Amino acid sequence: MARASRAAAVWIFVLLVCGCGTVANLSIGARQGWKNAMVYGGVRRDIQSADDWIDHNWTWGENLNIQQDVGTVVGVGLVGIDVPLSAIGDTLTLPITIPASIWGRSSNVATVSGKIGTTPPVATDNDNQK
Repeated sequence: MARASRAAAVWIFVLLVCGCGTVANLSIGARQGWKNAMVYGGVRRDIQSADDWIDHNWTWGENLNIQQDVGTVVGVGLVGIDVPLSAIGDTLTLPITIPASIWGRSSNVATVSGKIGTTPPVATDNDNQK
């Protein structure tokens, strides 16, 4: 019984130490049949959320709001703390996310930006003659 308790405590600790982005990546992936679980999806989510936070909350010019800007800096800082933790969690979950991303997106091709799209069109001889 003590061994099982220690194992449960270790797993809870690992889940708490792993970044929030990793937990979100795995939970969304599991709920959607692993179609949207991405390799290093936790880090991607953290960076995207920081970018969105800055885009939607940063003020300047006539609409300058120092209190809101300080809150934005603090929020982005907290997300910045989560990035290395998500990197650790994403590395530990690669055995789950690699097969999920391969089999879940067989009809689409992942681009460098992490967005899913179709393969680019191939140039033909007719295109070169124009």
